[in-house]
Formats: sequence, structure tokens, C-alpha cells
Amino acid sequence: MDCNHLQDVRAKVVREITGLTEQQLNAKQRHDVWSIGQICHHLILSEGAFADAIEQGQKNDQESVVREKPIERTLDRSVKTDAPKNILPNDGPFQVSQILEGFEHSRRHFLRVIERISPEEDYTHKSVRHPKFGRLSIKQWIELLPYHETRHIEQIQELKADLSINV
Repeated sequence: MDCNHLQDVRAKVVREITGLTEQQLNAKQRHDVWSIGQICHHLILSEGAFADAIEQGQKNDQESVVREKPIERTLDRSVKTDAPKNILPNDGPFQVSQILEGFEHSRRHFLRVIERISPEEDYTHKSVRHPKFGRLSIKQWIELLPYHETRHIEQIQELKADLSINV
């Protein structure tokens, strides 16, 4: 696992929200679109769900060959995906400090989970169901996280442009 890439992507998310006012963080262009704060809250909840899925997969004694899925398609924002209920953000309001603290906590938890994977362990043969891709190997669950965050960085950038936020 390339933890540097994971950290680089998170740093981009943090740069996108650093300097936002509470009003900017919680502004919504339309009622059916998430605010930047809600996007960030979703990322925090998602990282926790990814960590939980990886832990569940590690505990699974059954090993099977799972074919690799095209997880890079996560970056294609023309394909809309509804988030599962367990990772839907609440309405807020959010504060940047609260989001940054949530990012720190969820990342620490995620890293603790993947650090427990033995380097000798073949984590391509243990899998857990993903709501969009079906069964994903633990390896692909780990690889999916930066794709997911990158997708939402683009969403944040788009929302900032639509709201004329120049931070």
C-alpha cells in the first residue's frame, strides 16, 4: 500500500477546505446537492466504513479468488452513485476545525487497520462486498480510498467554483 499517495490525496482535500468560512463550508447551491462540509463529513464516514470492511475481510477465514474490479471508474463523475445510508452525511452545520479533527481521527483508525495486515499475508484472496463493485479484495478496498477522495475533491472544486469561493 502506497501510504504516501493516500496522504497526498488527503492533503489535497485539506487544502481545498483550509481558509473556508463556516458559511462557505455549509453553503448549498441547491437543496439536493451536498455542501462542502457534507462532502467532507461523507469522506470521514466513508473512511471509517472502509476500515470496517477491511477488518471484516481480515477476519474472514474463507479465501477465494476475486477478480479485480475497475475501481478507477470511481473517478468518472459522469456516473452518479448514491451513497449507502451508513455513510450519508448529516445536515451540519460544520466547522473546518471539526472536519479536520474528523479527518485526523478517521485516518489514524484506517492506518491502524491496514498496519495490522502482515506483509506476508495475501490480501488479494480475502474479500468483502462493496455496494457498487460487489466483492472487492482487501487490496482493492485499500486502493479504492484515494480514488474515492479524489472524486470528491473534484466535487468540492466544482462547488467552490459554482459558489464563487476563491480560497
